[in-house]
Amino acid sequence: MRNAKYDATVADFVLKDKGCFIVVTKDQTFQALMRSALSKDLGLTAAGALRSLQEPTNVLRTLTEMEAGQCRPLLIIERRIGGQETALLIKHCKEVSPRLLIVVLTTEVDRQRLMYLHELGADNFIAKPISAQTLVEKLAFTIKPQSQLGQLIDRGKDLLALGRPAEAREIASQILELKAGSAAGLMVLGDAEKALGNLEAARDAYLRASDNADLYLEPLHRLARLAGETGDQEERLAYLERLDQLSPLDSERKVNMGQINLDLGNAEKAETLFEKALTQHTREAKVQVGYMAERIAGIYENRDPAKAEEYLRKSLYAKDRQLTRDDVRTFNRLGMSLRQQGKWLDAVKEYQRALKLAPDDENLCYNLAMAYAQGKDNRSARLCLEKALGLNKDLAQASASVAYNMGMVFLNNQLKDRARACFEAALAQKPDMEKAGQELARL
Repeated sequence: MRNAKYDATVADFVLKDKGCFIVVTKDQTFQALMRSALSKDLGLTAAGALRSLQEPTNVLRTLTEMEAGQCRPLLIIERRIGGQETALLIKHCKEVSPRLLIVVLTTEVDRQRLMYLHELGADNFIAKPISAQTLVEKLAFTIKPQSQLGQLIDRGKDLLALGRPAEAREIASQILELKAGSAAGLMVLGDAEKALGNLEAARDAYLRASDNADLYLEPLHRLARLAGETGDQEERLAYLERLDQLSPLDSERKVNMGQINLDLGNAEKAETLFEKALTQHTREAKVQVGYMAERIAGIYENRDPAKAEEYLRKSLYAKDRQLTRDDVRTFNRLGMSLRQQGKWLDAVKEYQRALKLAPDDENLCYNLAMAYAQGKDNRSARLCLEKALGLNKDLAQASASVAYNMGMVFLNNQLKDRARACFEAALAQKPDMEKAGQELARL
């Protein structure tokens, strides 16, 4: 059931606030969902309400054009596009347009990565896949808080941006009356006191905000900045270290910590931090190289399996010890390229490597079964297939081809009843599948 309040928030953003959405993704399904949510569900058909970009290269120019045209943009961008992380672009967008709203699209939830993106300027996150109704709800919460408390917090921030800290301090008092200990309210209070020159009062507000929200990074940022402005480098370092424990992916922060340690005479600790910063930066670079190699492999995939294999191996090698479940898809593609070349035993080895990363992936187990079947190792093929079915009993419904291949594995193991069921499942999905019909007739 749709919520009229969320619909109205998004509609008002476009119609009253001259808002517009910039969506940066190669995911055509999400692009279509966004268009449908705005035009069909909300009736927002005005030209310029939605700009769709597949490449991130034109984002900054598009932002500039929209702001020059008095539009209020909301950027929706993939965490990774074409193998490239968009973190630095998100940071640049926020620097160019501090009040820009940014929503990051992602398919996985890595707490450290999300906290890092939030530090760089992300206001909200959308985990795909998502329904149209949930999408509208997410956009509404990003555009405007849906509670009285949230609206007061926004009002306090607006007053601070307008250079009216005394009024913002009054709003902070109202927030804290509604919710004692509100970290966001205390942040408004701290910013107001700082703007009024009351540095100790600001520090106290930031400390209380940090104590009331362990994973809220902004109070620590403010405290570190305040300590730096007052010349207390040891205190600044302490806050930076706490930030680094909560969000360890920022290599630039490690460099700043190293510099402070060097200034304080802690040369050994400074060098350790510099090395960690370089390691983090190198790790990110390796991941980028890995994704680029995989992209090149995709170009060769249907033309030259041997070349595709070469680049897929380069992709996995580049990531080295940073391999995760996200790389299972690369292993699957590598296995397919090897099987196309008749290297079924090499494919078996790669699938087994992948299963160490994702032991509960039924697709890997199925592909491993197919590799064994190609090598006529019928018993191993059956065992892997049964493991896949244990993980997903409806595997035969994935496609007619999958059902047929499963039938052949069972047939080669003399399990005729199970083979018959698979061939029937194949024909139910594709009635004109001749080879499935032939095998069923033989049975």
